Amino acid sequence: MEQKKESSDHKRQYIQETIVGRSKSYWLKRIVLLFIIVIVFSAAAGVMFVISGNWAREKMEEETKSSSPSETASIKETESKEPVPTSSRQEKDVESEQNIYNKIKKSMVTICVTEQGVDWFNAELKQIEETFGVIIDITSSNVLILANANQLNGAGSIHVVIENLDIPAAVKSICQQDNIALLAVKYEDIASVISKIEPIAVGDSDRIQLGDSVVFAGSPLGYVNSVLFGRITYMDQSMTVPDGSYTMYYTDINIPSNGLGVFINKNGELVGWANGSYKKSDLDDFAACIGIKDLNYVIEHMTRGDSIAMLGAEGTDLTDETASQTNLPSGFFLTGVLNNSPAYTAGLQNGDVIVAVDEEDVTDTKTLRSILNRYHAGDSAEITVRRLAKDTYRQIRFKVIFAER
Repeated sequence: MEQKKESSDHKRQYIQETIVGRSKSYWLKRIVLLFIIVIVFSAAAGVMFVISGNWAREKMEEETKSSSPSETASIKETESKEPVPTSSRQEKDVESEQNIYNKIKKSMVTICVTEQGVDWFNAELKQIEETFGVIIDITSSNVLILANANQLNGAGSIHVVIENLDIPAAVKSICQQDNIALLAVKYEDIASVISKIEPIAVGDSDRIQLGDSVVFAGSPLGYVNSVLFGRITYMDQSMTVPDGSYTMYYTDINIPSNGLGVFINKNGELVGWANGSYKKSDLDDFAACIGIKDLNYVIEHMTRGDSIAMLGAEGTDLTDETASQTNLPSGFFLTGVLNNSPAYTAGLQNGDVIVAVDEEDVTDTKTLRSILNRYHAGDSAEITVRRLAKDTYRQIRFKVIFAER
């Protein structure tokens, strides 16, 4: 039994271990070794730095020596060139635009419109508004001035201001459809400042091209004597108007809703009349004008004091080629008639094709407009149209009495 107990006690004994600390000489050797390693690596780095620096300098010298003489000469030539003049193309354009405006300044005048009324207490009110005018002719008896018709509505009196001189003016003729009024100032009333004014030159708007520079003068910002400069950016050559069509010229000039005026080309010639009523709705913020050539007949009638005949038909050209393709008769194809117009009263309707006026053939918009220009408001005429009836076009004649345009 005692022998088994001793054997059991012998199995339960644990391994015992004694931890002995490092000596000072051990740590000293370690420190010395680390110090030697640092010195070796530092020396190696210094040697590499010196070698690489020398190599880089040698390479730079080689590249400098190998550079071609032509490149060196080019660099020196560039450095020796004279400075580029400060005047740029933009500055030249501005100077040109200013010269154009200076050409027409003697043709532009300020028009004062006096409106009279009463307030809530029946006291007299007098309101004066300013608009622009452009002189188109000087005769022995009158100075003729084009103005914006809408600005003259309700006018009690009208004066033209030249050199701080207020000169009475009278409305000679007016065309509400095209928003044009013609004013007349007596020559004797303006004789003292006649040297300060001159009629504007009228250009050919058919020669306008995309990209042409234009001056928008009059009151393009809604204030008289304001002026804007821009370029033609779009041309609508088939803008439908009653009894014809106009060419509308659009610019890159942004204007307020009350911007009015005339368009002047680079030669200082009048080439367009601003009219917002014919503009495309999506281009309403941009200045646009009717080509002055399309308005020549209107201005000529107004200058003579003649009324302008209006039929009130809206449509488009129907050429021989289109007619053969669509099996329609050639002429002026109606797309609409103005309410209460002579065309409406006579019975013309959409789809009719005007082929004659008083036996004179109508082949397109231009011939219709040319024929109507020979009539006056109150004149009568016989309009011949072709109207579709079942599968064929039959001819119908209508008697119309022209209204005033």
